[in-house]
Order: sequence, then structure tokens, then C-alpha cells
Amino acid sequence: MRVTLVATAPADISVDGLAIPVATGQRLSGSALDLDKALGGLLSELLANAEFKGRIHEVLPVPTHGRIAPRRVILYGLGAIRDLDGQRLRSAHHELVRAARTYGYKRLGLMRVEPLGIDTLTAVVEGAVMGTFERRSRQTGSQPERVDVDELVLSGFGQGREHEVVAAQQAGEATNHAREWQNAPANELTPDALAQEATKIAQRHGLEIEVLGPADLRAGGYNLLLGVAAGSALPARLIRMRHRGKELAGEAPDPHASVLALIGKGITFDTGGISLKEPRSMSQMKADMSGAAAVLAAIDVIAARKLPLDVMAVIAATENMPGPTAQRPGDVVVSADGKTVEILNTDSEGRLVLADAITHALRNGATHLLDVATLTGAATIAIGHAASAAVSNDDEFWRLIEEASRLSGDRVWRLPIYADYRVLLRSQIADLRNSEYGEAGTILGGMFIGEFARGKPWAHLDIAASSWNTNSELTTVLRGPSGAGTRLCIQLAELMAGAER
Repeated sequence: MRVTLVATAPADISVDGLAIPVATGQRLSGSALDLDKALGGLLSELLANAEFKGRIHEVLPVPTHGRIAPRRVILYGLGAIRDLDGQRLRSAHHELVRAARTYGYKRLGLMRVEPLGIDTLTAVVEGAVMGTFERRSRQTGSQPERVDVDELVLSGFGQGREHEVVAAQQAGEATNHAREWQNAPANELTPDALAQEATKIAQRHGLEIEVLGPADLRAGGYNLLLGVAAGSALPARLIRMRHRGKELAGEAPDPHASVLALIGKGITFDTGGISLKEPRSMSQMKADMSGAAAVLAAIDVIAARKLPLDVMAVIAATENMPGPTAQRPGDVVVSADGKTVEILNTDSEGRLVLADAITHALRNGATHLLDVATLTGAATIAIGHAASAAVSNDDEFWRLIEEASRLSGDRVWRLPIYADYRVLLRSQIADLRNSEYGEAGTILGGMFIGEFARGKPWAHLDIAASSWNTNSELTTVLRGPSGAGTRLCIQLAELMAGAER
């Protein structure tokens, strides 16, 4: 979708539909009043009669009968102003574009009027680009349910902001790439296929890439990853990509410079292993690699922008299957870090592979660690699908993540790490146990991973609920795969690069 900024009066823009944002309880203002006058007061009448209420995701096309250049005016809702944060703002424009595609509009206009501020350009473009995602991409029907919007024409956002539009398009498209990988069936997106996707990105940008297979993993002592992979016929992969931004910027090597590691859980299918999941929801486990999808899509943008920051993406990729050689509950495994782990539940596998992935990142010079993972079902109980749960061992690093979350519209909520919980990680026969903590499951899952951070600034995002909305009643949160964590990772790298300048 091409996005253009114009100074043309909205009534003179030749488009299939011209979108006007309306918040709940709001009246028309500014240039929207001029359009309403040209249409004989029809828009005001619709609002006055509550035929359009401005609820979030509400979309109403209105014929213009040739009175103005746009063929239709589209009222679209933002919901209540007090509730309008970055995530809901992007969501509103996501649904606007999806509706426009359903109506067959190829050229869509959007005018900035209150309550959209001049600073909402990034959110508007990102949300609109995200609306081009098509989950039904593998259906073979002759007539697609939605057409493509070829162009989005933005009026009232000012001129000379094309660089912001390009950056927002990159972030929106990256989110959609993550969603496409999430949506891919596990017979297509295997651990090796994930490594091939990483290789394509590395080749496109000239990134350093390393892909470890079983022999390399054994040599490096990555036994937690190998243990999870033991039941699968498909070999595990530990993928590491590195963007050497300082070197690209022509800066001299600095041993004290930050190296950000984005670490993704890449379980391409999760049966639970010997601790088998219930069949009812197992088909959704193709998306247990959503953390890997987020960091993979993020480093693609980070490299494309040539950010002056060293950033690596580390992905632990494997299936978790109940094959004849699968690890058993009660096994004790020595991690690459050297800590011993008692496996009490083979379905608590994400924290195991991430522990080894963090060790690999540290071995390769990471100074700051952010892991992104569909880790615990308890995250849904804790805060639901509307945000990612998080824990961190470093307040300064967390402040950057929180700011990245605000700027990217990628919600996170930090949960506490209390010293009282550490005793629950203890095993009677090993250093740590991977499950059966009794309470605070989301926090303790994160704390387990944090045991391998070696005191480096670290944060963990649990996107188990936020990465895919399965709640049919939660209609104000996008359904299906969301690409959670993608834009946050990009924005975090931007903030850290800015701090290093």
C-alpha cells in the first residue's frame, strides 16, 4: 500500500472513500464541518440521531452523490477519548482499512481532524498498514473476501514528513511479517525453515549469521534446547544474527558500548511433549514461535534503518514432541550455563530453550537482554489478551522498554519480582526446577529465565496472550495473530541508539 501526504483540501481528493475520525460523543469540527455542509448536513444528522456513535472499530460509509470529489465519506470510530492510547489508535485504523478492503475501495483518503493530533501520524500509518494483513492467505476461492487498498492519501498531517511515513510503514509491515510467520502451519514453518527466513534477512542486509545444528549444540553444551528437541524428528536450530551498527556508522570499536540481544522463543509446534497438552487447543500451538517471529521481523527493520547500535537476534528453534526419545518429567539436564535443571513438566519448555539462548547471547557479547516468548497460560489469567506481561531485573533498562511500549503502541505491564518467590524455583535434586511452582506462574517463568542473565540488564515479555487473541468477546482487541513485541523491539533499539549518540 502506497502512503502519500497531500495538502489538497479533503473535498477535492479523488478517492473511493474519505475517512473521518470520530470519537464517542464528539461533534464534527474543523474541515469536517465544511464537508458536512457540502453534503447538506448529513454527517451531523447521523451523529445527532446516534446512527453513528464513534465506537472503536465502528465504520460507516456514506454516499456523496457527486457533491464532493470522494465517492464515499467514511465515518470511523475511535471510542472514548480517555481510552485512546497507542494500541487502540492503531487498532482503529487497522479496522478502517479492513472495512475499506471489504467494500472494494482501492484508493482511500484520510483527513486529520480532532481528536487526531498532528503527532498521531506514525500510529495512523502503522495501523493502516497492519490492516492489509490477510489471515486467509492460503484459501483458494476464486473471489477474495477483501481487495487490496493500493493507496492511502493523508490530508492535514503537514508536509515534509515522508521520513516518518517510511518508518511507520516499515514498522507496520514488520508487524505483518511477524503475523504471517505466526499464522504459518507447522508443516511449513519448521525450525530449519525459520533458519532459512533468518538467512534471507541476513543476506539482504549483509548481517553476520550463525545457525547451530545438533552437533554444534552438543559441542556448546546447549542441553536444555537439545532436551526439548529430543522427541522431534526435526533437528533443532539455534540462530544468531548480528547487526554491527557501530561499525556501519564508522565508529571505532568500544568495549563499553551496548550490545542489545533480542531473544525469541521459536517452538514451531508445541504438543507439550510427554506432558501432553489437551487436544482441544493444540492446533493453536503452531504460533508458539511468536517470540521468534517478533525479533526476526524487528531486526529486519533495525538493519534496514542502519541504526548505530549493535543488535543481535537470537532464536532457539525446535518442536516439542512426545517421540520415543523425548525427555521425561523427572529428568535432570545440565544447561549451557552450567546450572542443573530438574524437568518436572515437559510442557514448560520455553524457559528451557530461552535459558540456553540467553547463554549464547552472553557468550557473543550481549550487554542487554530482552527475551520475547509465548511462555505461560497464566499470563492470560494475569492480564488477558490486551497487553504483554513482563518482568525485569533492571529499573533503568525497564524505563527504556516502557517508553518503547508507549511510542510503539505495543502494550506491556511489569509484574514484580519479589525475593520471596525465589524459593519456589528450587529443586530438591538440582539447582532449579522448571515448573510446579504453585503460584505466580507468569512471574516465576520469567524469573527462571532471569537466573541465566548473569546480572546483565534483562527483561522478559510474556506474549502468550497478547500475541493471539482467542477471546471472541474481547472485540476491541484484534482477533488472531497480532505480532506483539515487534514494534516494541524496533523502538527499543531506536531509543538505545539515540542514547548512545
